[in-house]
Amino acid sequence: MSQKCFIIPTKNPTSEFPKLISKLRKKSEFPIFVVDDGSDVGVEFFSEIEKASNIIVLRHAINLGKGAALKTAFNEILTKHPEIDGSVTLDSDGQHSIDDALRVLKCLSDGDDFVLGCRNFTKDIPLKSYVGNQISKKVYQFLLGRKIKDTQTGLRGLSKKFMLDCLSIKSNRFEFETEQFVVAIRNNINIHEIDIETIYIENNSGSNFNPLKDSLRIYFILLRYVSISIITFLIDITVFVFSFNLGANILLANFLARTASILFQYNASKKIVFKSSGNKYSFLLFVSYVYFSGAISVILQELLVKDLGANFLFSKIFVETILFFIGFSVVRLLFRRKGEY
Repeated sequence: MSQKCFIIPTKNPTSEFPKLISKLRKKSEFPIFVVDDGSDVGVEFFSEIEKASNIIVLRHAINLGKGAALKTAFNEILTKHPEIDGSVTLDSDGQHSIDDALRVLKCLSDGDDFVLGCRNFTKDIPLKSYVGNQISKKVYQFLLGRKIKDTQTGLRGLSKKFMLDCLSIKSNRFEFETEQFVVAIRNNINIHEIDIETIYIENNSGSNFNPLKDSLRIYFILLRYVSISIITFLIDITVFVFSFNLGANILLANFLARTASILFQYNASKKIVFKSSGNKYSFLLFVSYVYFSGAISVILQELLVKDLGANFLFSKIFVETILFFIGFSVVRLLFRRKGEY
């Protein structure tokens, strides 16, 4: 008979952690996997709770990060507990109600692969949570092409299939949960969002989330694309200027510049940004887009240079900056689904 389970990663648990375990055990008989991610304090509590029949304590000798803790639990479940076909992850600081966790579990039982428990963010919540989530929502919408109501929620439901998919994620800290969105969208897994109660205890002081450091890690996914695009842009501009100064017209100079940058941008976007597979068909689509955007670029540059008297280099940079944002959306669609092409 298939079962579900709960996963709670923690480091230096607060006084809310024992309460969470107690409440969870009273309302559910499903197994609870607790991952001690290198705690320095509160370690005696782990020895106590693992005496219970439905609690499995997994330990890291040192702090490896929330993502690593979740992957440790996923691997334990997938290799040693074949009867478990879904898990619900909770934060250890008591900010998720047990009733909401059970609602997420119900969604898994109904067949969902990836469920998010989404809080209702208002300006009454702790500042670091409000600001972090508002910025993240905008960045994620641009990055993923989809609105995520609560990007930082730790209350998530994952099917057995999706847990397996997530084991391939290389990130080990808070950015692991960002990569989950990328994996879900790439593999065409629906993200089911449900509203949950918003709970903050002692102004969110129990959270190990560092707004600056961890946000930078999270946004590294976007920075990967920006960095590759900058390099591609420099290749494009260098070849364009070199060709133009040798006497090529705008059309020929753009054609040579686009051709020089295609192979780098395609392979870097595929392997580094979206970590996706791609075949000849996706490459042909990519090449078609590159030359189509190149044609649009030429038309706009000709308009700026010949009709408005703009400098040729300024026109090139201005037009390519606009096409950068359009290009991200197109490239994202090409690599979003594993095995699509």
